[in-house]
Amino acid sequence: MRLVSLVLCVALLAGCFGYNGSAKRWAYVGDVILIAGGGAALALDQTNKPAACEGSSCPYQSPIRGGMVAGALLVGAGLLGIIFTATRDTVKTSR
Repeated sequence: MRLVSLVLCVALLAGCFGYNGSAKRWAYVGDVILIAGGGAALALDQTNKPAACEGSSCPYQSPIRGGMVAGALLVGAGLLGIIFTATRDTVKTSR
C-alpha cells in the first residue's frame, strides 16, 4: 500500500488536468503514472493470493481484496484524467 500511496501522491503533484500545452504534457505523464501504479497494484494483488482452503472449517475470504480496489481506482483515475485532458480546450496564456 505504500507504493500505491506514493504513486498517487506523485501523480497528483504532477497534476492530472492540463490547461495549456506544457501542462497537458505533464498531465499525461501523471495519468500514465496512475495507470502504471494501478496495474502494478493489481498484479501484486494477483500474485499474492492466499492459498485456497478446503474443508468445512475454512473462514470466508472475499475474492476482492484491497489491492484490487486500489489498483482499479488508480487505473480509473488515470483513464479519466487522460479523457478529460484530451477533451479540454487549450488556454492561451500571455506572459
